[in-house]
Amino acid sequence: MSSKKRVNIKKIILTVLIAVFLLVFTFVIIVYSKIDKKIDISLFKNLGSTVSKICYFDYEDRQNRIGQAVELKDEAIFLERSEWKSIYSIPTNLKNAFVAIEDKRFFEHHGVDWLRTGKAMLNYIFRFDKTGYGGSTITQQLIKNVTGENEVSAKRKIEEIFRAINIEKNLSKNEIFEAYLNVVYMSQNCYGVGAAAELYFNKNVEDLTLAQCATLAAIVQNPSKYDPYKNLENNRQRRITVLNEMLSQGYISKEEYDEAVIENVVISDQVENRRNSGIYSWYTETLINDVAKDMAKAYNLNVNAARNLILKGGYTIYSVMDLELQNRLEKIYENYMAYIDNQNGTFPQSSCVIIDPYTSDVLALVGGIGKKEGNLVFNRATSAKRPPGSVLKPLSVYAPGLEEKIFNYATVYDDTPIKLENGDYWPKNSPNQYRGLINVSYAVEHSLNTVAVKALRDLGISNSKKYLKMFGVNINDSLDSNESSLALGQLSNGESLLNITNAYAAFVNGGEVAEPKTYLYVEDALSNKVLEKKEKKEKVISEENAYIMTTMLKGVVESGTASNIRLKNNMAVAGKTGTSSNNEDKWFVGYTPYYVCGVWTGYDMPKHLSYVKNPSCEIFDAIMEYAHKEMEYTDFQMPFGICESEYCVDSGKYPTDACRNDVRGDRTRVGYFLYDDIPKDECHIHQSVYIDNDGYITGENTPFWTRRKVSLLDYVREVQNGIQILDDEYLISNRKKN
Repeated sequence: MSSKKRVNIKKIILTVLIAVFLLVFTFVIIVYSKIDKKIDISLFKNLGSTVSKICYFDYEDRQNRIGQAVELKDEAIFLERSEWKSIYSIPTNLKNAFVAIEDKRFFEHHGVDWLRTGKAMLNYIFRFDKTGYGGSTITQQLIKNVTGENEVSAKRKIEEIFRAINIEKNLSKNEIFEAYLNVVYMSQNCYGVGAAAELYFNKNVEDLTLAQCATLAAIVQNPSKYDPYKNLENNRQRRITVLNEMLSQGYISKEEYDEAVIENVVISDQVENRRNSGIYSWYTETLINDVAKDMAKAYNLNVNAARNLILKGGYTIYSVMDLELQNRLEKIYENYMAYIDNQNGTFPQSSCVIIDPYTSDVLALVGGIGKKEGNLVFNRATSAKRPPGSVLKPLSVYAPGLEEKIFNYATVYDDTPIKLENGDYWPKNSPNQYRGLINVSYAVEHSLNTVAVKALRDLGISNSKKYLKMFGVNINDSLDSNESSLALGQLSNGESLLNITNAYAAFVNGGEVAEPKTYLYVEDALSNKVLEKKEKKEKVISEENAYIMTTMLKGVVESGTASNIRLKNNMAVAGKTGTSSNNEDKWFVGYTPYYVCGVWTGYDMPKHLSYVKNPSCEIFDAIMEYAHKEMEYTDFQMPFGICESEYCVDSGKYPTDACRNDVRGDRTRVGYFLYDDIPKDECHIHQSVYIDNDGYITGENTPFWTRRKVSLLDYVREVQNGIQILDDEYLISNRKKN
């Protein structure tokens, strides 16, 4: 080969090397700029006991948070009970076993074993070690165990490297090693060597033999594969590998090695009994999820990582649960069949939430019927998203309409369907009848779909969506910009019972709403406050309009679609029923001056419910009668800015004598208004006429003994083919002789 060719080859190789270097350098710079290199050191310092506790408050005054914290001992949170083991109480053989097999240069490196990391990268590319070659140090493994972040990506790996270096600058090797040995996953829902020693061998960790130490160290590389209970032979082979490493690195003698290899390692028979223990209540599981979500946000973790941290971090969570109400609600749902009739031999599902409207504290919660028999099961109170039906109307139409002064308590709409472009008439009421001229309060009481749609048209789609969001109701901006979603409650993605129930708290709490909460704050094992639930209230509607809305919703219970509610005999109750299309979901959200309670009933796979009465009302009564058993009748307090006034139900105007002389009887009622909304103009709909004995309008010259003076409605309605309007017969135009 000529010298010229050799020079050209060298130039090509140099160019390629420079290009590769620049490519790698650029990649590292890009990844470095996007990674989160920092991690909260307190997560590793204060792990403490592996048992997290829940406290509730025995309140004298919940609103002002005056009360005593009480530990809920039956609801301790743990993955496997054990006391936190000090590094000095962990036997030398166990520590050496972990170092030998997991990170033999642990006491020499500064968080990252660069030689091992390089080999792991080469193995990832060339696959020279088929069994897998891990490059993570004990420090890096600690990060993965605490945060739960185990994504296979360059970004995650680089992030882990920088975090490991950061931790080593702030914690000693003993602190890191102690934390690792107490949180490392040991299979069977077991974390930490103390828990593992007690679970697998029924021993304190201090009393383990060398072979037992190697058995535990063998689990870590692949906890499922090397689980000594499920796969004892796999574990035995890996245990020998651990012992070989300990021998070759000088941690044990040949004699100790030989004895450990032949030792018969027996796994305790208590493992099976513990596999099915530790089922959390509906409330506790919701509490864990809420704290995990907020901790993930506060400490830049993913939710699963935060959940793992709670389960093994020795925290104390101060919940807002009402223990008595929670216990009662669970009993009601365990005996669900006593309150709900079966249909075709099956029972639908149900869920219930009770909230303090003044604090948005979730007092009690159940996510399904029967006794809860597992963890991480589907919670129908928080996770099920179902169409709320007419329960949505006060939130999407009527309260916003009051606030925007689109209408008031007495405003009249014509309860008739709308003719669509294709000639069809929509929407239908349930039952399928139309009443004609009725006022807003009556429309709320009897859940009239036609009026809800017409009122929404006056309010506007954008206004409706704006208020729903302020109430805390989740909607799909593109799919829910229609009358079916907003006026009839057929939300495209549905909504949770928890969020709908909490939204109704605004009607009790002067128009204010806050995010529902299950806890106040969380402390670590050293009693440092590590998380606090900040209360952010939003004023959605005025106190006056909240009261006016409540008076309408009281009518629902007193004489409307929820008139079967028994609690009204002992306490003021307001609320709203809801039914989704095809009668697949039955809702009732009701409230008193003390509590808001929401109940949903339906099937997990939606299907028609044949109930005539709403079964959610029956469950509401069962729990709320208990909640108010020692309370005297209390009504909702009317604000100063509200006044009562008479109005005509057919016009919404100030009544005249003609309104009282309607052929159907007195058409005046008393309503609730803001001062500037009091009806001032007199009713123009009612007109005095003479009718004969057959009910037809006659003249003044008709003999007086064959006629009488009454009032009829001077109103012209568009003819709707084949549709009967109940007040048609009271229109003047229909009482004239042909």
